[in-house]
Formats: sequence, C-alpha cells, structure tokens
Amino acid sequence: MTNTAIRRLGLSQALTLTLLLSACGDPCLDDGLGRGNCNEDDSIGSADTGTETAEAGTNDAEAGTNETEAGTNDAEAGTTETGGGEIYCVDGDDDGFGDPDDCEEVPAGEDPPAGSVPESQANDCDDDDPNTFPGAAELDDPDACMTDADDDGYGDDMPSNPNAEAGTDCNDASVTTFPGAAELDDPDACMQDDDDDGYGDSTPPNASTAPGSDCNDDDPVVFNCSLWCLDADSDGFGDPDNCIEVLMGEDPPENYVEDDNDCADDYANAFPGAAELEDPDACMLDDDMDGWGDTDPPIDAIVPGNDCDDADMSRVVCADAIPACAETTLGGSADLMAVATGGDGNYSFSWEPPETLDDPAIAGPQATPLEITTYTVTATDGLGNMGSDEVTIHITDKAWVLGGDDAECEAVGFLGAPAEHTFSQNGTQTCTTTNSDPTAFVCPTVHESARITGTMVVNTAADDDIVGFVWGWQNEDQFYLLSWKQSYQNWFGCDGNEGITIKRVDRSVPYTTPDFACDTDTANVSVLMGPAETTTDGWLDNREYAVEILYSTTQTEITITDTTTNLDVASFTVEDGTYPNGKFGTYDFSQEQACNGPWQSSCL
Repeated sequence: MTNTAIRRLGLSQALTLTLLLSACGDPCLDDGLGRGNCNEDDSIGSADTGTETAEAGTNDAEAGTNETEAGTNDAEAGTTETGGGEIYCVDGDDDGFGDPDDCEEVPAGEDPPAGSVPESQANDCDDDDPNTFPGAAELDDPDACMTDADDDGYGDDMPSNPNAEAGTDCNDASVTTFPGAAELDDPDACMQDDDDDGYGDSTPPNASTAPGSDCNDDDPVVFNCSLWCLDADSDGFGDPDNCIEVLMGEDPPENYVEDDNDCADDYANAFPGAAELEDPDACMLDDDMDGWGDTDPPIDAIVPGNDCDDADMSRVVCADAIPACAETTLGGSADLMAVATGGDGNYSFSWEPPETLDDPAIAGPQATPLEITTYTVTATDGLGNMGSDEVTIHITDKAWVLGGDDAECEAVGFLGAPAEHTFSQNGTQTCTTTNSDPTAFVCPTVHESARITGTMVVNTAADDDIVGFVWGWQNEDQFYLLSWKQSYQNWFGCDGNEGITIKRVDRSVPYTTPDFACDTDTANVSVLMGPAETTTDGWLDNREYAVEILYSTTQTEITITDTTTNLDVASFTVEDGTYPNGKFGTYDFSQEQACNGPWQSSCL
C-alpha cells in the first residue's frame, strides 16, 4: 500500500492495518500453529513490539498530516512570491547610492536594471557626482550626504549642489587641506599642510584656507619663520601689504619690522594706539600728539577720532559760530548760533561779551549790540576740552569809533615810534599830526567775508609821500598792505613809484625801510600788484577819496573813487587767500595830515 493510501485511512484503521500487515509478515508471531517459535529475549518476539509499531504508525500518520500542512503553506508561499516585486532606483554616478526621484518596480523573478540599486539605498543627494553620497565625508558625519572630492574624509564647505550638506573642508580640491591638517598650528583650523610637518602653509593659495606659520610648506624641515613688514614711516608698525617671511636666525631687510598693523605707512603719527586717550588699539592719526585722533583723517584706512584740530594740541573741541558774519541796524538784534565738534560730545557753551546777549550760556542766543561787536563763543566738553570761535555783528547805519575813551584801535610803528593821531566827529575820524615812520592804525574787529567802506584825504600840500590801509591783519608781522604814493621819488636805495602798490607782508627778519618804501620784493614782502596793474596816478592834495573793500576768504576787490569828480581812480582785484580773515586799519608813511574815516562795514 502506498503512503498516499495510508494517509487516506483513518488513524484507527491505519493502526489495525499495520498490525495485520506486521503479523502476516513476521514468523516469530505466527508459525502456522497459532504461536511463535522465537526466544523470549528476541525483540522480534517481544510483546512491546506491536505497541511500538502501533505508535510508530501513529507518528507516521501525524507526520503525514504535518507534511500535508507544510505542502499547503508551501503552496501559499509560492503564490505570494509569484505575485510581488521590488523597487530599484538609478545610480547614475555609480557610487552605490541611487536617485530617489528616478525609481521603478521590478517584478519578482526578474533582474533589476543595470546601474540601479534597491530602494533602501536610494538616498543620494547628487546622483551626478560620484564624490557626493551619504557617508562620503565620514570624518565630518558618517551619515550626512556631503561632497568629498579630494577623499580626505571632510566634506566641501561650499558644495556645488544645493542639496548636499556643507562640511568643514575649506579646500575640497586639496587632499592636504582640511580641519586639523596642521595640528601643531591649530588642531581645529582648516589649513593646508603639503609637507605633512604639522604646520600650516603661511600663504595658502586658496583664500578660504586659514594661513599657518610654515613659510616653506614644501619642505618638512623648514617651517620656523616670522613675518616682517616694511616700516616706511619709521613709526614701529609695518605695512601689511608689503611683507616678507624671514627664517628664524636670519636678519630682515633694513626698515622692516615684525609687525603688520600699520593702517597708513606714509604717516608717522598714524598707527594702532596713536590716540591713546580714545582707543589704545585703533589705528588713528594724531599729528599734534595730544592723545586724540584726527576727526577727518586724509585716507579712509585711518580710523576717525575726536580731535577737531589735529594740528593744534591745545584744541580738541572746535566751536563754529554761525554765521561768521552778521549784521543789524542800531537798536536791532541778530540771532547767533554755535556748533561744537570733537571731544566727548557733551558740550556746554559760553558767549562773551554777555552784556548785549539775552542768554550767554546757550548755543543760540540773541544779540542786540550798540556798535560793531565781535562775540566769542567757547564750547567745553565733559572732559574739559575747550574750543572757541568768533562772529562779528556789523551795525550798518553806524560808523566805527576809532578813538576816545572806549575805542580799542591802536597805532603800530614798524621801524620806530608810530605817528601821533587826533580824532574828530565823535571819534569816527582820525588824522596824523606828524611826519613819521611807517605806521598802521589798526582796529580790533576781525573781518571775514565783509564789505568795508570809508574815506581818505590828505589835508596838506606840504608833502608827497604815502597813504593807504592794511587788511587781513593777523599781527604786525602778517597782513596785506595798500601803499599809495603821490609822486615818484628815488629814496632809501630804490624807486618809490607814483601810484598804488599791493604787498603781502610775512616778516621773517627784522623790518628795514625798503620793505615799505620800495616797489619790489624783499625778504619780508611779496609785491602782489604794482602801479601798472592798479593805477599810476598819485593822490591829490586836499581831495577826498571814497574806498570800498570787498574782502572774501580768497580775494579782495578794491575800488577808490574821487568824490569830487565821482570817477574811479582805481578798481582791481587782489587774487590771494593767504589771510582769509583779519583786522582792518589805515596806513601812512612819512605823511602828515593823512586823515581817514568815518568807516562802516557790513557782510558780503
């Protein structure tokens, strides 16, 4: 009977059949006489044999049942495999990682397309670059999708594909450049170490690579060197754009220093810490060496400081009176204003004289002067630094007071005692009483961008020498001079030509008579214009002349008019700005009864 037939029988039938088949086939059980001839010790004749055989049959039947169930499971399994498939994705750059956006399902039993990987490996962020995949830069991140073109284990810090994560490799084209390459310089910095000596290249070719201290990165023996820079202005600080590296033990070139922090190597007073009262580290310019930096340095590389006048160590704060010239009528008023710069910025103001101001302690008071008045404002910062400026208010309908108890005009003799003066018309007109050496009669008002008008006359026919005036007066050594000679005279070793000569005086040696008598340059005098450029006419006795002076910061226009004929005797422009502001005064040389005034002024 086959196994299949046995599996079809019931369990009890199978056991009975098994016993019958066994009894018929075993001589120890049946000898034809209903008994057996086997020995008691013989297993074949044992009474347990039948039982064991029955149990075996039962087990075989159970096994058959299990085989049947197994076969059923195998059939089900076969049905699942036959109906399913797997997802595969293209690995275009053949780096073992697929493009998650380029996948397809492969039916079960079929081979996947060439150059593809299972979907579980489809996490490539750049499938066009074999150097970009998850774990490419295992020293940065073993899981991140980075680019490592030089295969040094560090990811490109500026990958070309925006889907790739940035790593820490500052030069992914150099296998010798990565974070910690120069561990003896900096174990964390991204440096280049071509000679593998532990020191980074001091001049790496890639701008993003941090420089190290190795002055020769091609030789592992040579690495100990220092940077020396040209110190052209000898201030102890070197020009960072003009440096060389010098091996330890070797001498640097002349005028080189071991520093590269000079912001302006053409300015000896510009260097880090020059303005120590402001910032001990900033590279400022301190020309006057007062500890404060120039507020308006000559080049952009210099850090601006708070010294408004870096040419004067006594001036850190500057006060500017606005405007520089103002005017009103007698009994009227004018508004003043001051602006301060420099210092710590915490300013207080004080104006002098205070008597004709509504509040002398503010930046913008109102003035009601009784005569031409120059007001001085002083600004003081919180550290006590002070600066001053002046503004003149002209009274357009009142003449200057030249002499008298309250007048401040004074006579200045250049070669000896000055000429004596008398005053008339309530002190607004003055005349010389003696024939004297060159004399200026100067009033205290400082004029800037002003119009000055007045009269001149010589009330005698007894002499033929010089009258005129001075302007732009800084002091008795520096001023402009108009010298008008009545007639030609050869005197003091030179020609005294008839007409008007304009001179710029800047004394460097003691005055001599030719400085005032001659129409040529001297050690102290520069002739700006001669009679041929002004007028060759001399002044006339007892003839009044009206004078108008338009004095700006760059030039002076002068017109002299004969009031008898109402004709201009001279009209010209002096093109010189050496003295952009200054005082005004009259002038005479060896001429008595030279009278002038009244004088008035206003703003240009």
